[in-house]
Amino acid sequence: MTGIANDCRNIPLGLYRDHHAPRPGLVVGVALSALSTVRTWRARARFRRELAARSHYELQDMGTCWSSISDEVSKPFWRA
Repeated sequence: MTGIANDCRNIPLGLYRDHHAPRPGLVVGVALSALSTVRTWRARARFRRELAARSHYELQDMGTCWSSISDEVSKPFWRA
């Protein structure tokens, strides 16, 4: 065999990098971003469930009513 294949065999493994292989920093960054997004979604879902569970009197104490929070409660967790 000649050409690039032979050249890559002579390079120590630490110095050769496949151009299509993901970089470790990129993978970690994507994973952390995904984790942050999931945490945000869970917090929104929890907040909306708790808001929907409030009684009429609790909503009055908060200075609001069901008609004003119904839009927020009906949103899916991924929508801000």
